[in-house]
Amino acid sequence: MTFDGKAQGPAELAELLEELKRRSGRSYTALAHRTGLSRSTLHRYCRGTTVPGSFGAVERVARVCGAGPAELDRLYRVWSRTTTAQDPADGMAVPAGDLTVPGDGVAGPDGTGGRPDEHGEHGEQGEHGEHPDGAGGRPDAGAGREPAAAVAAVAGRSGDGGGEGPREARPPLRRVLLPLQVVALVLVLLLVPAASTQLPGGDGPGGGRPPATPGTGQEGTTSVAQRFDGPLWSVAPRRVPPEFFGLTMNTDTGEMPGFRTGAVRLWESGTRWGAIEPRRGRYDWSVLERSVDSAERRGLPVLLTLSGTPLWAAAGGRRGAYADSSASPPADPADWDRFVEKVATRYRGRIEAYELWDYPSHPLHYSGSVATLAGMVERAARIIKRVDPGALVACPSFGELREERGRELLRRFARTGAYGNCHAAALKLPPRRADSPPEEIIDLARNVHDVLYEEGVGQIPVWNTGPDRNVAVTPPLDARRARDYAVRFYLAGLYSRHYGVERMYFYSWGSTGVPLVVQPVGGRPTPAGLRMGRLLQWLDGARIAACGQGGQLGLPEGAYTCRFERDGRPFVVRWTTKGRVEVPAAEGEHLLRRMDGRSVRLRAGDRIGFGEEPVLVEYREG
Repeated sequence: MTFDGKAQGPAELAELLEELKRRSGRSYTALAHRTGLSRSTLHRYCRGTTVPGSFGAVERVARVCGAGPAELDRLYRVWSRTTTAQDPADGMAVPAGDLTVPGDGVAGPDGTGGRPDEHGEHGEQGEHGEHPDGAGGRPDAGAGREPAAAVAAVAGRSGDGGGEGPREARPPLRRVLLPLQVVALVLVLLLVPAASTQLPGGDGPGGGRPPATPGTGQEGTTSVAQRFDGPLWSVAPRRVPPEFFGLTMNTDTGEMPGFRTGAVRLWESGTRWGAIEPRRGRYDWSVLERSVDSAERRGLPVLLTLSGTPLWAAAGGRRGAYADSSASPPADPADWDRFVEKVATRYRGRIEAYELWDYPSHPLHYSGSVATLAGMVERAARIIKRVDPGALVACPSFGELREERGRELLRRFARTGAYGNCHAAALKLPPRRADSPPEEIIDLARNVHDVLYEEGVGQIPVWNTGPDRNVAVTPPLDARRARDYAVRFYLAGLYSRHYGVERMYFYSWGSTGVPLVVQPVGGRPTPAGLRMGRLLQWLDGARIAACGQGGQLGLPEGAYTCRFERDGRPFVVRWTTKGRVEVPAAEGEHLLRRMDGRSVRLRAGDRIGFGEEPVLVEYREG
């Protein structure tokens, strides 16, 4: 976080939450959907007009926004300080759960003065007096109730209705603004025995469940994320095409992988525009020709990235990341049109798809305007569709999508309407670092899907074309992590099909200068590469049906499962982000397959162990 820590109390917590929200790129509506909190409640948290009544609510917001462990620790310290703040009027400790910051009228989330409604509450309501959440009143309201009900909320209120987050030393109390309510609360508090701070038979902190809110017919006074048992998503079984499992080629030799793969992407392979057309009208097809020939012999679909303006086409342009190319767009669009037509004509029916520029998010790869890039995409797509109607077109591969700048660039491109020219959106969806758990891809895919959805292009398929630039400076993974990461990269992509991800291009094949080497050119596949091939073998002809993780499936957090079927027979693939899990064999599970090729017959009562190395579990027929 960039927050400097100068603010105190509710303002400090609000600034931290607002910074996380801004960094995530999510709207209040998107956050409300993911956290189970209302949009207005989230707005109050980020404005500092309300302090969450439990840390569970803070943690949900933070995790959805991508907060790390250190950030969660800091949030807890700030939240804890805020909820035990001293009331300046009398020096008494005032728990600040849902603490309304007083002023000359509390501003509502819509910018109004927050005038109390007929129930005496400062809060927005929908039609017919309903809260926007659909409940009969504010989920965090405590000021508008009868005194006894307010005391019950203090006595038995659980953090977020489900015991999430750390237990609180004292239950939170909304600061009541009306003097008569203050007097009534004090009188009732004096009459309630201390033992009433715990309600029997509950599951919240202190053993109590949140009481029903009068007039709403619902338990609790705070919004709680809806819980369910079952996978995150489930569909009628859909084919997993081989081309989902792609590799970016890092060689100009034309050699192909020595293990099974599904598709290849030609970039970092001597096939940039600047390398193919070093002088205007003079073409060198040798590298591209042998690469396409080799891929054809192996039956591998080719994605060719058209990127890297030749130096002659952008005289005086900005220096690029490659010696043969400029980062500037071509000075004359006709040069781009001519190149695209030459390639599409020569490789009609041989190259499956074209990616129209790589990594325009970085000035060393593209330094022109978004409008110019959109124009290049439109012109190229029109030419390709005319010359080779069967070819697919992927829009530019934007990166840095965890950063506000990267997401804003993506939004601006989407607003040009350029995605209407493309069959897919090529995007960089890596973990935070090249050595981070690959499952971080899932959250990024979800966030990017929200961005595309908000811009009206949420249905476009996404092709993950690899990492951000930090891959070049990330230390190598050790052998165990490398072999496990390689397989989980694709599994994280399969999990992300729920967010539109339809292809994964691993970066890269042939290079030894990346954190994870799958096979050097002229050498043998590493264990990581061999396990990539085994995963394709596992999923050959399979259809994916569902994915889920953690408590949804009765598993510890960080344990994942995806369900498939082949020829009508189900099987599952399971793995974790860290550590090992053991679960009892379910009814019908009869065979365990491991990544090293071993298999184990299962019997009733057996325990199935799995960890960062995925396993496959087959079910008996029928």
